Amino acid sequence: MRSNRGREAAAAAGLFAVLTLVFTWPVAARIASVVPSDFGDSLLNTWILAWDATHFGRGWWNANIFYPNPLALGYSEHLAAQALSIAPIYWLTGNAVLCYNLVFLGTFVLSGLGVFLLARAFGVSAPAAFVAGLAYAFTPYRISSLPHIQVLSSAWMPFVLFGFRRYFEGRRTRALVLAAAAWTLQNLSCGYYLLFFAPVVAIYIAWELTVRGCWRSGRVIGALALVAFVVGTLTLPFLLPYLELRQLGFLPRSLAETKKYSADVYGYLTIDPNLRLWGSVIHAWPRAEGALFSGFTVTVLAALGSLAGFRGAWPGASAPARRALLAAAAAGEAVIIALLLGFTIRLPFLRITSLSRTLVMVSASAAGVLALSRDARDYLRTWASSVSGLFALITLFAAVMSFGPEIRAMDRRVLDTSLYALFYAYVPGFDGLRVPARFGMIVMLGLSMLAGIGLQWLADRLRSTYILDVAVRPSWLIGICGMLVAVESFAAPIPVDGNSAGYARQGLAPLPTLQLTAPPVYTFLASLPTDSVIAELPLGEPAFDVRYMFYSTRHWRRLVNGYSGGAPPSYESLDMALQEFRTRPERAWEVLTAARPSHAVVHEAYYEGRLGADVCEWLRSHGAREVGLYGRDRVFRLPD
Repeated sequence: MRSNRGREAAAAAGLFAVLTLVFTWPVAARIASVVPSDFGDSLLNTWILAWDATHFGRGWWNANIFYPNPLALGYSEHLAAQALSIAPIYWLTGNAVLCYNLVFLGTFVLSGLGVFLLARAFGVSAPAAFVAGLAYAFTPYRISSLPHIQVLSSAWMPFVLFGFRRYFEGRRTRALVLAAAAWTLQNLSCGYYLLFFAPVVAIYIAWELTVRGCWRSGRVIGALALVAFVVGTLTLPFLLPYLELRQLGFLPRSLAETKKYSADVYGYLTIDPNLRLWGSVIHAWPRAEGALFSGFTVTVLAALGSLAGFRGAWPGASAPARRALLAAAAAGEAVIIALLLGFTIRLPFLRITSLSRTLVMVSASAAGVLALSRDARDYLRTWASSVSGLFALITLFAAVMSFGPEIRAMDRRVLDTSLYALFYAYVPGFDGLRVPARFGMIVMLGLSMLAGIGLQWLADRLRSTYILDVAVRPSWLIGICGMLVAVESFAAPIPVDGNSAGYARQGLAPLPTLQLTAPPVYTFLASLPTDSVIAELPLGEPAFDVRYMFYSTRHWRRLVNGYSGGAPPSYESLDMALQEFRTRPERAWEVLTAARPSHAVVHEAYYEGRLGADVCEWLRSHGAREVGLYGRDRVFRLPD
């Protein structure tokens, strides 16, 4: 049996690898020379991987950007887990783009394989499990997250649950080792999932302990506590620098910023425009980080998977009673969904406008029914104990959390306070995250599992079905659903090498196409003493700063420049001062020299008109000495 499962997993991994090459085309064709999406966060993460691969150890957190500010790597994700996987390749090739693309492609393959294994562990057939993995690996939400390798790195979540599932089934230590390793890798892959996924693990473990009656088993509880302790111990060293940055003045994310990047209800009816089938059609409320539509096929199958747990869960009640209760539950859900979407319920004898009051009334009514009816309690308990109930609960939790501190429909508030607000206020770390909408990936994990369960249930119902005296083969249904999922998720060719010239600062020329071979000026910088500090001008525009960072992989000298998920307050002051070098030259010089650069590089071609030449004259007027000219790139030695 283990051998057969191993062959299944290998075959699934191979198929996911082939599909990844197709779905992410043209990355595979130019794997060493193109950057998925654009030269923004993708290039930032490429630099992070290169820094990790060459500097892991003492001084690792003090990355070579934003000098002289410490712990600059902590301004964004550290990507330690991803860097470990490609470090040998980077040592051999020195090609950061190749390494980034290998991580990028690997996230799709591992995501599909993880859900495939998880679905198989819950008894889903191999074909249906493959469709579940397909839904998760190529969910449309991943297309809208192409620049964010940390968001794409959600593959370890299903492996965590898979490890725990194997442990609860067989009580084997190696299953716990798998769960602990996968959980640690997930924590070190993305800070968002470190916090977002922890409650999901707690929900899952509580479900297993309840279903199996293990709450009083000291052996099981002790083993789980040991896993939590080990994972926490391995994760903590990677959290301490972020805590230190908070003490150095990095403020929590404000509620206003958190609300801005929360999911809108209509985000679940919005899809990334790059999707070929629905991209130009389903865009109810387009916004940054807000395209969360999962596809019609996955949604329908997930709904069937959720409902599958209800069948046979109340054998002692009469059919009319079951139908009445289900009709009342469906009516309550319909009213809640309508209010979530911003609608008002108007009937001749009733007007419903408040979602909060409706939730209280529905909850009170449900509590009353459960208190009065033992059959209802048994029915709910049986459904909640089912796999369908488990993943429906996980999906619901993640969806509610994705809405952030309040719930909005088309940016109109429909609920003043949501569950996320409690986590923001009382759970350490949540106030440092600005994008609750990234819970959308956990929503897709739940939906993918429910889709696999629903597809399996539907296939089982069709085993004895005939159309025109021809037996309906379940494999046909599964194949059709798999193709529908693939078609709805297809976005190839995906965008690569995006190079926007929409700069916030005036007087800057459009940047040329990125060259993997660094321009000659960076060879000169590599020859400077290792304690040199470089300021590259123009400074402060993200598109320029992230390019300087990428080219710094050729010399690794410290940079005054930087681009990341955050920036020290002094960098904004420097940026503002340098923009006024003509009107307030002494002030600009004073702020620049406060950063203690030893050299300045002026990229005259990056300026419009004579602005670059004026910057050079300003430097010369304050004692800077030109020590190198490479095309239109001038290098100045600044006075001590």
